[in-house]
Amino acid sequence: MEYSSNVIRNLAALGLLYATSSCLSQSPSPIEIIDFQKKLVVNGHISPDVPLLISVTNNIQFTTTMSALQNIPDARVELWEGNRKLEEGTFQPSETFRAFFAFESVPEAGKSYSLKVNAAGYPAVETTDRVPENAAEAPTFRILSIDRVNGLIAVEVDLELLDEKNYFHLLFFVRTKGFDDVQQVKVVLDNEGLLNVDNNGVAFEGGLNSGIMYNPDVFGSKSNKRIIVLEYLSVIFLPDTQYELSAEIRTISKSYYDYYVAVIQQKYYGDYPFVTSIRIPNNVQGGLGNFSAHTARKSGWLDLR
Repeated sequence: MEYSSNVIRNLAALGLLYATSSCLSQSPSPIEIIDFQKKLVVNGHISPDVPLLISVTNNIQFTTTMSALQNIPDARVELWEGNRKLEEGTFQPSETFRAFFAFESVPEAGKSYSLKVNAAGYPAVETTDRVPENAAEAPTFRILSIDRVNGLIAVEVDLELLDEKNYFHLLFFVRTKGFDDVQQVKVVLDNEGLLNVDNNGVAFEGGLNSGIMYNPDVFGSKSNKRIIVLEYLSVIFLPDTQYELSAEIRTISKSYYDYYVAVIQQKYYGDYPFVTSIRIPNNVQGGLGNFSAHTARKSGWLDLR
């Protein structure tokens, strides 16, 4: 079952909002790189499956509040495919601290796209990534147990991958049956903070990017079953209400994988005195941030009973 366009756009916006805001709380590139020059910070994911929303802010450093962080509404944000300009983004104001530039263009898998961003008083920036070809079937899973009091769900997932030379991101969603109130499900991490799957999978806890990312070394066979514990964050399951669960597997670019794995590692290991400092990757030339790509395959909805 496909999500409605409104639901997809909301998920995309909320996902990018959490990606940028949660990464700020984990010392991302705008404050990790010590640079007093004014720079633009560009963040966003490009995909054939969701609308393209790009965040453009400054890199003013802050301490106790995020009030210094500013959107750049008068920036010119252009989407290019090779030497061909496709579209200029339209600024979408927001009541929160994060607003976006929205695009109508639908990217294609297997092609590379660039963003060129200019704003008065800042150096021009450019960033490029390639949308990966889909390399996985829709995930299949079964419910092992449900703890309705604590909102916990244990599932066994069978990832049937067509090409193991890729990077993947596994996510879960829950909704009330018969409604479109789709919400992200949080992956429950172990006591060490990171959930290692075959010593290579990395879990990302919280928000709309919660899930597990896999590098190519994880998969050695066509059938790869994983047992995962999820947490339904928003509300405790209501009595006499039916819920449904779905899964999504994204084939992600290496820029996507490297960025979020570094954010995760910095969050859990950055404060340890004997751990080498973890630097957040930056693929925005002339500025800061992350522009990366993915394609997605979604499962159907399974009743939570």
